[in-house]
Amino acid sequence: MNAESTVIDPISAEAGEPGFTIVREFAAPRARVWEAWTNPDVMARWFHPETLVTPRESVSVDLRVGGEYTYTMRIPDTGQEFPTAGKYLHIDEPVRLDFTWGSPGEVDDAPRVSVALEEIDADRTRMTFTLTGLPNDSGSDASAYDGWSSAFNELGAELGS
Repeated sequence: MNAESTVIDPISAEAGEPGFTIVREFAAPRARVWEAWTNPDVMARWFHPETLVTPRESVSVDLRVGGEYTYTMRIPDTGQEFPTAGKYLHIDEPVRLDFTWGSPGEVDDAPRVSVALEEIDADRTRMTFTLTGLPNDSGSDASAYDGWSSAFNELGAELGS
């Protein structure tokens, strides 16, 4: 299955709010894609761009509305780390997951992510990922887009797509 990405309005996912939407299709049941977004063991294997790693011990998930998650991406060659955290805002298993995405200690004012999972058939899922609320500084959209798009390549590999 090809995990092609389609950009829908990369400048602004909501009027006046910097962000983007990425749509991918995976040859995996919706429940398995949901697990990839919510199970710390699976998240550690793909929740990073292709050139980074996410050590399993850095991933924690409190999957409830108001619960928080944390993970740390690491550059293998240098050891440089990128701690990341967020708060779950909406959970509708296995259909939709909304959360903030930012730095630890700043989860309430961080950009927002919405992940919608649509069952195409029993073994195929369409994922619509939307990120809004990025800083207005130059390059934030492109940098975040490239990072998430690369991470979704990792997700596709994890799902065998």
